[in-house]
Amino acid sequence: MQRTPNQGTGNGIWPSGAAAAAGYLVGGTVLKLLGVNAAGLFPPIPGAPGWAWVPVLVLGCTGLLFRRRNVPLMLAVTGTATGAGALLGGGIITYLLLFEVLYAGILFGSPRVSRGVQRAAVTGMVVLPVSVGLVYRGWPYLLFGLFQAVFVCLVPLWWAGSLRRQTERAERERQRAETERLKAERTAQLAELNLQVAVASERGAMARELHDAIAGHLSAIALQSGAALAAGDAALDRRVLAQVRTESVSALREMRSMIDLLQSDGPLDSREQAEAAAAAGGLGHLESLAASARLAGSPVELDLSGDVEVPVLVGSSVYRIVQESLANAVRHAPGCPVSISVRRQDKQLELRIRNALPASEGGSSAAAGNGSGLRNMKLRAAQLGGSFSAGRVAGPAPGLDAAWLVEATLPTEEADGASVFPRVLPRVPRQPQEML
Repeated sequence: MQRTPNQGTGNGIWPSGAAAAAGYLVGGTVLKLLGVNAAGLFPPIPGAPGWAWVPVLVLGCTGLLFRRRNVPLMLAVTGTATGAGALLGGGIITYLLLFEVLYAGILFGSPRVSRGVQRAAVTGMVVLPVSVGLVYRGWPYLLFGLFQAVFVCLVPLWWAGSLRRQTERAERERQRAETERLKAERTAQLAELNLQVAVASERGAMARELHDAIAGHLSAIALQSGAALAAGDAALDRRVLAQVRTESVSALREMRSMIDLLQSDGPLDSREQAEAAAAAGGLGHLESLAASARLAGSPVELDLSGDVEVPVLVGSSVYRIVQESLANAVRHAPGCPVSISVRRQDKQLELRIRNALPASEGGSSAAAGNGSGLRNMKLRAAQLGGSFSAGRVAGPAPGLDAAWLVEATLPTEEADGASVFPRVLPRVPRQPQEML
């Protein structure tokens, strides 16, 4: 049941009810003892004892104890006392009790009880003057009964109704404010959760970029220096040292570019965008990856059809997938040939990397490691809406060595022909450097 702000709960006695009951009891007693409790408009019951008003007054005031905690009980008790007082001749006390019954019932009752008391007050506005007119049959009595009806019925109807509407309006505003507060709290919580998810996602992206950018250069340095130590060739040593320096400088440049990007608090200018695009790699830098792998001892054949122009993120993803695949090939199948094919078909770019596996190992070492490289490659393709697959395949004919095949298909444009990413900068040749 809906309650107004003035309405209590339970069956106890509200302090204001006790005060009202005490006030009416003292006031009624004083009026009776002073003899100023004028008789009502209706004649009393013949033979009623003079002390009968005492239990009626006590009963009416007892009901007022529950005027806010149990309105139906108050209506029953005080209403009964009011009717009994009218049978004893009425008077000021009877009218005041009736006024209080209507006032408290409208203001403190439940919506259903309040509506019922309001209808009773409206009915009393009509019944009281009509009854007086029928009993005394005179216009002066009819007007006097109408005056009493206005005081006893209309005034509490207007007064209590106005207060109830104000309190209900205030309660609705309070509930609305509480709802807005809870909504703001939920919005703040969702924003905090979104921020945590965004931070976690950004950390994951940073970890992938660091793995792809830095670990690749370090792997290339380790593999190329190992090849130089095994060969014992002075000319090769110098080439490897030059490449080691190139790898180190490239790693520092890519890390610096990433740090600048993280520290920037606004959009990047054209120079910073160019540096970021160059650090991210692209199709124009695939030949340097192939040259770096050749220097580590793995024959690499690169088939890049024409001057392929693709969006920046697509070119960067292809570059990182090739970088990771060449690093795996040099690490797990050193000296085995590698073929790389990059072709654009309609609105997608097809990448295919195949490297032979050592016959002695049967390809078992190709999948060694923690799998982070394969996960990163698959995630890069998925983020662009493409597909990725990697695994061991059988040789082209019985008796021939098996191979490790990496295939990726990346979209380059939306269905309506609009590019989904910014276009890349013109292809710029670069010295052999990156390899993961």
